Amino acid sequence: MAQKPGSLKLLLIVQLAFWLREGVISPIFALYIRGMGFSVTDIGILMLVRSLGWAIFEPTFGMLADRLGKKKLMIISIVTTSFIYTLYTFATSMMHFYLIAFAMSSFSAAGSVSSRAILTEFLPQSGRGKVYGRYMAGLSMGRMLGPFLGGFLADVISFTAPFYVAAGLGVVSIAAAISLRYVESSKVKIASQSISINMNSLLTKSFICILILRMFWMFNMNFERNVLPIYLNENQNFRASETQIGIYMGVIQLTTGLSQLFLGDLTDRIGAKKIMFYGLSLGGLSYLSLFFLKGSLVLYPLGAFQGIFFAAADLSLMMQLITTIPENNSSRGMGMYGFSEDIGGMIASLSLGIMYDSMGPNFSVLTVSTVLVSGAIISTIIIREKKRDVVNT
Repeated sequence: MAQKPGSLKLLLIVQLAFWLREGVISPIFALYIRGMGFSVTDIGILMLVRSLGWAIFEPTFGMLADRLGKKKLMIISIVTTSFIYTLYTFATSMMHFYLIAFAMSSFSAAGSVSSRAILTEFLPQSGRGKVYGRYMAGLSMGRMLGPFLGGFLADVISFTAPFYVAAGLGVVSIAAAISLRYVESSKVKIASQSISINMNSLLTKSFICILILRMFWMFNMNFERNVLPIYLNENQNFRASETQIGIYMGVIQLTTGLSQLFLGDLTDRIGAKKIMFYGLSLGGLSYLSLFFLKGSLVLYPLGAFQGIFFAAADLSLMMQLITTIPENNSSRGMGMYGFSEDIGGMIASLSLGIMYDSMGPNFSVLTVSTVLVSGAIISTIIIREKKRDVVNT
């Protein structure tokens, strides 16, 4: 399928603005709810409800995206979620937050599945790791502004300001999505209308292992976004402010983006499996340093270290997935990949919140570290890589 030269750049703008919204509210979202008097367990249940929306609708849109049109679903998702961001500022009870979070994740699922599927079709067959790495680097370098901005706005204006900024960013994403030149492949359309689909070609041992590892990875994602800000704010060793937490999360995004500039090319050369192991294991072990560090300034070098290995784990998982999904099964594969994220998110959200309140903050840190290291070990045992083409410099 021939695409216009600027298609990948436009898709980058779409996704950048789409996910930057999440970055803007990430440093303050849990603190905003915590400040209204709710417990970390309440926040964990909220994240479970949000993950439930993803779990229901990501596989659903994965099956329907080719038939309904990926670009159309992406635009609908951006419009609806931009409006929903403003509703958070009117919530006064956990039931309000539950309903808003479920609606947010349900409509976000349409944009996530469709944009990921389009991206896999835009990537070249040769040297795709290098192209994908640079694409994700651009995405991460832009997204690093979100936590900085969100923490600053919450400090100097109010906790509600980041939500309105997130909604406004939707305008940029919509404009880029409308301008995107994308034509559905005729092969994909025929496959989406076929009653008999050979799922055996998709459900390989390596593919199932990737889904399990993505479930494990969501412990890290949920902890970083929803529990860690509270941990750093309430722990006597740090007492980090909203701005300091935003800087720390921004540093993670900065080093993530810089790392992706070379990690994609490195994946082409040595394979995703090795990158995956080091990313999961060292990223998980980095959390144990929170037991020994003191002061907010030490968080910034820690964030720089974590950004490198978080990038390695996330990028290698996606590259392994892309090489594993059969041709013309991108939407279904991404839908199932998203579903594994959602199941992992539901388990992590509820368990981490309960652990924090009932067993102590340090136990939740230890759990995340153990899960990531376990994932690294599993990846070395189960995943089998395909032979790679030699990449010339």
